[in-house]
Amino acid sequence: MKKLFFILLCITTLVQAQIPTNKREVMQQFLDGTLDKSYIPCAFFMHFGKDAKVGDNAINAHLRYFLSTGMDFVKIQFEQGYGRVRIEKAEDWDLIKPLPADFFKPTLDIVKGIYDIAGTNAMVLPTVYSPFQMLIQSVGAKTVVAYATKEPERIKRALEYFTEALIGYVKACKEIGVDGFYTPTQGGEQKFYGTADFFETFVKPYDLRVMKECNTNTKLNILHICDYEGSYDDLTRFISYPGQIVNAPIEVNGKPFSLQDCERLFKRSVMGGLYRKGTILEGTVNEVIQEVNTLKHDLIGKRFILGADCTILPKTPMDNVRAAIQTSHHTHK
Repeated sequence: MKKLFFILLCITTLVQAQIPTNKREVMQQFLDGTLDKSYIPCAFFMHFGKDAKVGDNAINAHLRYFLSTGMDFVKIQFEQGYGRVRIEKAEDWDLIKPLPADFFKPTLDIVKGIYDIAGTNAMVLPTVYSPFQMLIQSVGAKTVVAYATKEPERIKRALEYFTEALIGYVKACKEIGVDGFYTPTQGGEQKFYGTADFFETFVKPYDLRVMKECNTNTKLNILHICDYEGSYDDLTRFISYPGQIVNAPIEVNGKPFSLQDCERLFKRSVMGGLYRKGTILEGTVNEVIQEVNTLKHDLIGKRFILGADCTILPKTPMDNVRAAIQTSHHTHK
């Protein structure tokens, strides 16, 4: 019954938008370069409440948000971490153990529940945090930096545990049938420059192993360069990262970094355009419509996905989100 209800709502949304296809076909046409240029795919992501992070509540929250906004694919949040580990001496790194084979089962249950309902009519992309992100969520960025020089092998061992577990998670998601992944990366921010070769030693090798698995036999993968941990002065180190779409910060080295800048640097399609704490959060519906129309005008002829630079805040008005998506689809009245 849930699947039938989902299909009917998808069809209704697309008929209203005068797009004679389902959301899966919309994104396939986008990837093929055959989508009507007046229709710009659009998606915004948010973390749901603490009561909607596991089980049916998580499944329902994702699907309800997808249907109520009219966005063009389903992106599944990644809410499962290793847990906090207090590192007070070098030997405490031994507290981080290899993750059991069934560690990600709660998240995989969410992925399967969503895919079983939505997968026929929409592309489904689970989020996969990087090994470095999982590590800093477990022990804190300051702890990683503190041990990067004096005990690098301990950090590498922990990263190896997370890498192997995440690769297993990705493989399990692909067995479910997902279309690709949303892959955030952190660790290349300016604040980590104090340790020589920090990015090349503790971030990139592990990122690429996970992302290579994400991009194998999948069709839609979004590389997200996340500025939650701090700002960047250069994004060229990410050029070799895989992903059909790139979603980057709106500011680099203290200067605006536009979608056009991102496309020129990465030479592939991009996603974004709106600042998560800007008009989409603080503006009126009319201001949102105006900003989106300006973006569409500036990017005429370009293939891009409208969205935010990162996850939007939970207090973002849903009327603003819907207005942005409808305007992107050229359907807002």
